[in-house]
Amino acid sequence: MIPKTYVDFYGDSVRWFVGHVVDVEKDPLKIGRVKVKALGVYDNIDDEHLPWAQITVPVTAGIHKGVGQNLGIVKGTQVFGIFLDGQNSQLPLVLGCIPKKEDTNSKALDNYPLNKVYETESGHYKEYDDTKDKERIREQHKSGTYYELRADGSRVTVVKKDDILLVSGDVTIIVQGNASISCVNDVTLTAKNVDINASENIKLNS
Repeated sequence: MIPKTYVDFYGDSVRWFVGHVVDVEKDPLKIGRVKVKALGVYDNIDDEHLPWAQITVPVTAGIHKGVGQNLGIVKGTQVFGIFLDGQNSQLPLVLGCIPKKEDTNSKALDNYPLNKVYETESGHYKEYDDTKDKERIREQHKSGTYYELRADGSRVTVVKKDDILLVSGDVTIIVQGNASISCVNDVTLTAKNVDINASENIKLNS
């Protein structure tokens, strides 16, 4: 038999809620907790006085002692959860998110639902598109720098400013087709020794 003093904390008087996230930044423990304005429960409570809600995550996104995937519900997200203390309603636990009409990502519309898009608040995004004959992966920085892997195996990389490659070991580049390098300004080549081998012709134009 459950002791009477534990009933409110054991799950026998579960109370669920729907609300929206109002704070994701100020969690003093920095473990992904959020403040939720639970509709019908916290309507008249100022955001600063709301309790911090724990959140549940899938087993594929768990984290322990800083290792794993960091948590990250976005402010404004509509969520569903329960109160662990039942009618007291001071221990909220977020169980999941409920997308709203305005949550649609425009990048996913054309190939919905086969294009999975993850976009951050500042504008970085990733796309995993499984559309038949258009399968691709794209990762883009908000500056416009991106790489894209296309359906035929091609890779396109666009860099909006400098591109720096630092390799501590050897570099081998094998091109089975043609290769072309064009530079608008100067090219500087610095090396201890330089060997140029050609099976046919070498042509230098100035």
